[in-house]
Amino acid sequence: MKKILILLTALATVCSLAVPVLADGTADQRLAEVTAQVKETLGLDTEKYTNFYGDLEENPLAPAWDLEWYNEEGESLSVTADEDGKVLSYYAYGGTVSTPASGFAPSFPEGDWDSAKSAAETFLKKVLTEGETVLPDDSEPRLSLGTTSYRFNGEILVNGLSAGLTYSVTVRCSDNEVTRFYRDDLTGTVMGGIPSPTPVVNADKAASALRETLSLRLEYVLDGAETKAVLRWLPNWGDEYYVDGVSGELVDLTKIYEEMSESNKGIPGFDSANDSADAGDEAMPEAGLSPAEQEGIAKLEGVKSREELDAAARAVAALGLDKYTLSAVSYSVARDTVEGEEPQVTAFLRYGRLVEDYTWRRNVTLNARTGELLSVYSSGRLPDGMETSVTVEQARKKAEDFLKTQEPDRFAKTELYDSNDLLGAWSFFYSFTYAQKENGYFFPDNSLNVEIDATDGSVSDYSRRFNDEVTFDSAEGLRSADEAVDTWLATYEAKLQYIRVPAAIDFSQPEYAPLEGMGIGYLYKLALGYQLERDRTPLGIDAKTAEPVYPMERKSLNRLTYTDLDGHWAKAQIEALGAYRVGFTGGLFDPGKELTQLDLVTLLVSTQGYIYDPADGVSTDVLYETAYGMGILTREERNDNAKLTRAETLKLIMDASGYGPVARLKGIFRTDFTDDKDIPEAYYGYAALAQGMGIVSGRPDGSFLPGAPSTRAEAAVMLYNLMAR
Repeated sequence: MKKILILLTALATVCSLAVPVLADGTADQRLAEVTAQVKETLGLDTEKYTNFYGDLEENPLAPAWDLEWYNEEGESLSVTADEDGKVLSYYAYGGTVSTPASGFAPSFPEGDWDSAKSAAETFLKKVLTEGETVLPDDSEPRLSLGTTSYRFNGEILVNGLSAGLTYSVTVRCSDNEVTRFYRDDLTGTVMGGIPSPTPVVNADKAASALRETLSLRLEYVLDGAETKAVLRWLPNWGDEYYVDGVSGELVDLTKIYEEMSESNKGIPGFDSANDSADAGDEAMPEAGLSPAEQEGIAKLEGVKSREELDAAARAVAALGLDKYTLSAVSYSVARDTVEGEEPQVTAFLRYGRLVEDYTWRRNVTLNARTGELLSVYSSGRLPDGMETSVTVEQARKKAEDFLKTQEPDRFAKTELYDSNDLLGAWSFFYSFTYAQKENGYFFPDNSLNVEIDATDGSVSDYSRRFNDEVTFDSAEGLRSADEAVDTWLATYEAKLQYIRVPAAIDFSQPEYAPLEGMGIGYLYKLALGYQLERDRTPLGIDAKTAEPVYPMERKSLNRLTYTDLDGHWAKAQIEALGAYRVGFTGGLFDPGKELTQLDLVTLLVSTQGYIYDPADGVSTDVLYETAYGMGILTREERNDNAKLTRAETLKLIMDASGYGPVARLKGIFRTDFTDDKDIPEAYYGYAALAQGMGIVSGRPDGSFLPGAPSTRAEAAVMLYNLMAR
């Protein structure tokens, strides 16, 4: 499958070039026609530009025009178009540019998402061609503070059907001007044109045919808890199929790609591999050790020496280390050691063996105190002409003999779960996985993996994953495989679409003749067909209920929402902040709650993208470290549960936003608050400056009430007014 993906990438690169278009006229005539068409399509007024260039990319497959306008003021416009003037990309630079506020001070973007989206839709209507529409994107936007542009991405439909085409439009916030556009295109990437969008088979018949390609297996899996395993039907992933919308036939798309890969081995990058050398050991400093360093070194007391570890590894004869030389040993101390317990130390032994011009490596991991074998990993390249001498049957016996010696009790609980013939230049091993089996069903989470070197029968790879504390649900009351497959199928939709299918090029057609000399034998054809698609993939089908089991949904990162704001005077401002993920988690804002320092720090830090959620169990130390870095307060000022007054709240917000030095100037401010004389000197400049900037306006009677307790709603409104200034 990896080879198929590599080849698919290479093919996509080739097919991004258009099929030849027979263009008439001289280059200047063609450029004039393309330029005029582009200007008409986009409605361009190019009088402000004093320079223009049109570069022609006349490749063997298709011409492409890069048009560029610019002037001495630094304004420029670049457009890529095909020979017919279809706009494929667009980039405008210069004009009105807004920049984010400097420092911490957060701000809302100029303009709004809806207006920018409307501008993007208007632009798309200009550049899309006949039969093309865009799939509406109804997902909730993720807004960002201080951004200068909005980006809209989506899918271009052909005749109302998906064809694998995408687009991207960037709109400047300040004036809703489109500054960037890019799109995929079918022109020249497929042979045979675009099929009719009308199928002869319906979605139900297609789904019925595709059902035959689905299969499930019944296995034990962990059910959330670390030690409880339940039975679940899991998918066997295989080839990719589609149902042809015209013939109704089931088509194996993977097989087509495999056949194509056999005909395109000359593509650069195909069948390539890399090998990286091991890094050298780092020397330990011998002098100037601190008490902490000495304590850390003491954790290695009692571990085996290099010689002892080498002897322990070589004592495992199945590893075949008699042919290898030890090159390096390193130790690693476990970081999660419980206080009072001896830390676990792991030793990594690196062995090498020169085979002709290639170095074979065998890495062995041991318990550094006991010498117990933990894992093995090998790598190398098989020299040309070197033969393997071990059959798969012999390799399996060697793997099982090794496990009977190494893990007798655990191996007795397992059966062969999977095996692979990995023979090749870069992998000359047989792989065997033995998984625990209970009540007749596998539990792959408990497994032993062994790879056998096909040149000498030694163990080249060994790893284990086994939790002996797992308990298993009973195997009674299971639903049938047919029920499970029906449920699995129901999680899909048989979607009618245009599918790109590799097809051999007919070189008798003159427009494709240039491709023969390039060694390209395939392009795409569009097929009308059905494929199974879904928005959400289940983990499997519960074996006793035949219901799909889905992973826990992640929390939405798009906005913070609350259920306790109805009728509140600050609802609009709090929800506006929440749209940019500024606020509190948990679904409740508690607008009337007296504000604590921790509340305000949480609110201010969220403007920088860090959302503190007490439910995550993360220490508030992390939150405060972020606040210190933002200059919101100092370590000495930390007092999580301190109740803040209105004056203290305002001061923290203004200091964090960089206005503190100005607000602390003496004798230059005055306020219009009715309780002006009650404002302490330390807060007077802050109150005056904030009033002038519209951050605070006072209570209905015109008072500021500097010493009154601040609420979470009041803090949010102060912050909102600061960001909206």
